Amino acid sequence: ITNMSHSVYLFRHIQTNQVINRSLRQLETVARPTHLRKDLWRPLVAITGFNTSQSAQAVSDALLQRSKVRQLEFKTSPEHLSRRKSQRQVDEKDLVEKSVVSLREALESVTPKHFSNNNAKLLALWEQPRFLEMKGEAQEWPAFIEHGQLELKNNRFVSASNNSSSA
Repeated sequence: ITNMSHSVYLFRHIQTNQVINRSLRQLETVARPTHLRKDLWRPLVAITGFNTSQSAQAVSDALLQRSKVRQLEFKTSPEHLSRRKSQRQVDEKDLVEKSVVSLREALESVTPKHFSNNNAKLLALWEQPRFLEMKGEAQEWPAFIEHGQLELKNNRFVSASNNSSSA
């Protein structure tokens, strides 16, 4: 995978569907690294090809902000509050689809400001193709995104195959 130093990663918990967002800078600068159990956490998507670490960080920050807003709206919605607490807790942890929609929105709003070359493309490497389709109803991925398959071995990055689809 090229240009790994300027990337954004989303990891998902395979049991609860919780999602964490990390840029490589965050992974490198943490004094005490976050321990992710390899048997429970898997990469959801790796976004590579950012020109600078600032552009990757800007997407990461925008994604975090959108995710917080979306989660707050969800937690305070009347239909959510009418459910039993045990069911609300399960629903609040199920963040995969919400995170993919937030990622698309973050890329649309932040990335064009950080691209100096109109022909530049970002590569989104997905653990599973079904996650790519969670972009939101009647929404499309930005034209500057190409999608590929993230190949894992023992839940570790091995390689990427580019499908060259910008859908």
